[in-house]
Amino acid sequence: MKYQRLGAALAIVCLSSAAHAGGFGIPEMGTRRTGMAAIVGRPDEPAAVFQNPAGLTTMHGVRLYASFGLAFVSTEFRLRPWQDSDRFLDDPVDSEGYYPAQKPTRAIGAIPMLVATADLWQGKLFGAFSLYVSNATGAQFRRDAVTHYHLIDGYVVAPQASISLAYKLSPRLSVGGSLGVVNPRVHGQRFVFPIINGMDASVLVGTEPELTLDGSDWRPTWNLGVFAAPVEGLTVGASITSRVNANLQGPVVVQYSADAPRPDRLEGRHSTELMLPWTFLAGANYDVTPRVEVGAELRYWLYRQYDRQYTAVENIFLVTELETVKDYHDSQQVSGGVRVHDLARLPRVELMLGTHYDRTPAPPRTVTLDQPTFSHIGLHSGLRWTRGRYRLSATYIHYWYDIPRIEDSITSPPSNIQGDGNNDIFSLSFEATLTEGS
Repeated sequence: MKYQRLGAALAIVCLSSAAHAGGFGIPEMGTRRTGMAAIVGRPDEPAAVFQNPAGLTTMHGVRLYASFGLAFVSTEFRLRPWQDSDRFLDDPVDSEGYYPAQKPTRAIGAIPMLVATADLWQGKLFGAFSLYVSNATGAQFRRDAVTHYHLIDGYVVAPQASISLAYKLSPRLSVGGSLGVVNPRVHGQRFVFPIINGMDASVLVGTEPELTLDGSDWRPTWNLGVFAAPVEGLTVGASITSRVNANLQGPVVVQYSADAPRPDRLEGRHSTELMLPWTFLAGANYDVTPRVEVGAELRYWLYRQYDRQYTAVENIFLVTELETVKDYHDSQQVSGGVRVHDLARLPRVELMLGTHYDRTPAPPRTVTLDQPTFSHIGLHSGLRWTRGRYRLSATYIHYWYDIPRIEDSITSPPSNIQGDGNNDIFSLSFEATLTEGS
């Protein structure tokens, strides 16, 4: 009975810290978004299907659009020891009370997008089909690093397919919407810290039992947008993206470590609730001169609804469910930028520059290394070149993360960290107009 209780407690701790997934996309799609940080108020490219589908009414003819972005995250963390960690970790502790600094061996994200658009009826009704991934991020630490009880390997991927329609109500007002399906998928791998609720589980599972967890789901999603040009030189836009209540399901396995008294493994399945929040976007762009445009945006994520995380468990003795407090607050981003175009010496080139500030929804005490989310500042830059029916774009964004010193972590094991980090996002896009529209 003692070992059964240990096994149950082990499963609870494994799931409570590893069965949750992100829902934190990287909304860096579209040249205006990545280059000048202001696309919602003037969505003049097929990436509008994600940012503001009403903008499809600016795209006549049949068009093909492809973009690909890569995000390279560079972070370094120092982890503070926790109760009994010195029994299983031999790494030295410095004068400030931290283990040696750790960097991921891999921390990368991919942001691909493919869109086809068409002018469907009399220059008033427009449609599009799109495939994209707004969230494909992952990280990996060495198996012998002091972080191996927090994360060894993990990723979250959320591919999406959508059909979009937009209608021009008048020469100055358009509406649009998209309906699609999203497939969030997560993977996590780490060692489980063997002190479970004050009990030493190493006598059963060894000092480095390995947890592997996977989960996925398919869910419908939609967004609606409006685009208007109320006066000459001014355009405004707004959009809303639906909340998604996903239910990630998959296997969870705990493999006893080599120094366990008896080789064994716990196998079961989990069903974990995942909330992707309501998202509200609004923006305005204005032509200051015939060659200079400025834009500004506000993005708002309704994360206040993510106050807990619930997981149901099957086939693991004595464990049927668990609930983890999250207490997230709403998240906001403000951004803006400038676009310079039609210059005498560069008539086909558009130059862009912008910036943003993003406030994280996560209280520091709930941050984990497998799902770090921090407030940050971003600097955007890019150019777009038009040649006949073709447009090519290249953009670059740099994030500076504001990583707080965490001293009151409630995760298991505690994620009391100090660190710094940044992110470099490079994107290329290609757009071709195959036929002229009405």
